[in-house]
Amino acid sequence: MNNDEMNNGVKKNSNKKNMGFADRFITAMFLPGEYPSLIKLTSVKIVTYVAFLVLLLSLIQYVIPVMAAVAGYGGVRSFIIDELPDFSLQNGEFSLSDKYEKNDEDAGIYILVDTDVEKFTAEDVDRDLLQVMLVSRSNMIMYNNLTGINGIVQEQKFSEFKDVVINNQSIAGLAPVIYIGMFGMFVFMYLFTLVRYLLSAFCYALILYILTKITAANTTFGVIYKIAVFAQTIGSIVSALANFIGTPVFVMAGSMFAMIVTVLIMNRAYFKIVPPPKAR
Repeated sequence: MNNDEMNNGVKKNSNKKNMGFADRFITAMFLPGEYPSLIKLTSVKIVTYVAFLVLLLSLIQYVIPVMAAVAGYGGVRSFIIDELPDFSLQNGEFSLSDKYEKNDEDAGIYILVDTDVEKFTAEDVDRDLLQVMLVSRSNMIMYNNLTGINGIVQEQKFSEFKDVVINNQSIAGLAPVIYIGMFGMFVFMYLFTLVRYLLSAFCYALILYILTKITAANTTFGVIYKIAVFAQTIGSIVSALANFIGTPVFVMAGSMFAMIVTVLIMNRAYFKIVPPPKAR
């Protein structure tokens, strides 16, 4: 062995022992042949990696779009005062400056807010739909027929809130509370994304583990699960970016890419860690 080969070997060993955060991401996304060094990382480093990756995914999918929209309107307070139609609930009556109507025929959902109407009744409900909400000056009618058997009509009378005053200004005054609520929602979405990521890794790992048992390979589920955790990296990021763009074509393409690239990376990484048996 010459000096260059020895130096390269020393560098590789050193890199495996001192793999930085960026190195882990690059290896996970583009270097499945180097996965043996990834699965040898300590549990703390793997947990830190997943926590940061899920934070990145949450930022792309949820935080950045919402905060960009809020910033574009000049903040929550400006959005409520300047962008929302004038509304108020006072003296037991509800008023809205503009009529609002939404009819989603595909989903079977109909919403109508028209405060020029004095009162809606159960007879105004189209019972062929799955969900209906009708809001007048004095009441709100809600209809649910999700079972497809017996629809349920509920009425909420605004006269029951005579002592309540709600309008654009009062809601805008709750902007700090809304920001706290948004932060709480982001925390929830982070935890949701984390659970979904780990469950997805479990499904990928379970399938590969079953296949390895068929081939009588002696590999633990823990090793395969670590492979799945790292192998999802690039697919998850691309899928998150596709969801950020938001068009159905991009969302579907991102999901398909994530599935295919994860399987390919896992397959190559697995056979790098556990070489296929030699033919006799």
